[in-house]
Amino acid sequence: MFHVGVRLVLLAVLSLIIPSAAMAANAVAGTASHGQAIAAPTGTSVSDWNVLLVPRGMGFQELGSEGDNALLRFEVSAPPLNSTAWSVSARFKYRNSSGNGTWYSGSVDYLLVRKSVSVGGTLTNGESIAVPAGTSMADWNIIVSPASAGLEETGAEFDNSLLRFSASYSVVNSSTWQIQSTFKFRYSNQGLSLVHSGQASYLLVLRDESFVGSTTHGQNFTVQGNTSVSDWSTLVIPSSVGHEEPGSEGDNALLGFDSAVEVANTNQWRPFGAFKYRFHNGDGSWQMGPLSYIIVRN
Repeated sequence: MFHVGVRLVLLAVLSLIIPSAAMAANAVAGTASHGQAIAAPTGTSVSDWNVLLVPRGMGFQELGSEGDNALLRFEVSAPPLNSTAWSVSARFKYRNSSGNGTWYSGSVDYLLVRKSVSVGGTLTNGESIAVPAGTSMADWNIIVSPASAGLEETGAEFDNSLLRFSASYSVVNSSTWQIQSTFKFRYSNQGLSLVHSGQASYLLVLRDESFVGSTTHGQNFTVQGNTSVSDWSTLVIPSSVGHEEPGSEGDNALLGFDSAVEVANTNQWRPFGAFKYRFHNGDGSWQMGPLSYIIVRN
């Protein structure tokens, strides 16, 4: 999507839209575009799997003409298409001038994890996730991915822009997590910016089958135990994108973001994650953002 010096292209993994049962017993990772279908591994159905999506390739780069550009909204989902496939919706609204935005197709990275070892869903900021019955927090790893952020204001978008978004969670008590998913949106070039609740998808995976962590662009992360990358499926997630600059946001805008992961060697993956942001009515600049990751045993 972006033609930039920063390498944000998935090179070695996540290339198949239709996984096969031979690829994994517990997990399958891949990449899909808006309107494509993700097929359940052979011999299984959608009811056997939880699906976690990560938005990627959202926004544009237009060197020399970005002073009026802005990302307005993005949203990703994958409802069941039938008993053996999900339909991918991945799109973003973007304006290329001082006018209304236009919807464009984006893409997602995805992770399928068997329901026998996972729990998943999509919630709004502030909603809670209960520990599955008969277990404790110590039994689970949790990961959260942004599902939607930004606003659509058809007919009045000439000064609007998404400024930043984030997705994470907090521990409420010994049996409850809470989704933290917000975004900041600018409504005019006079700097009127407000924080809103967004949506995020979550995935709980048994600790015996997974591990999670945090990283940054280009910082490798490593397998656990006496294993190799071929033993695992992995997903990298942008946890915070954009900036907040109270009192000086009249010309600011998020222009786009992307993330990916590649195999660095037999024991490590290399993540990529960056966003393009402008602080004034001129071209934006690429900046690195924090990333989280989940690795699930195949």
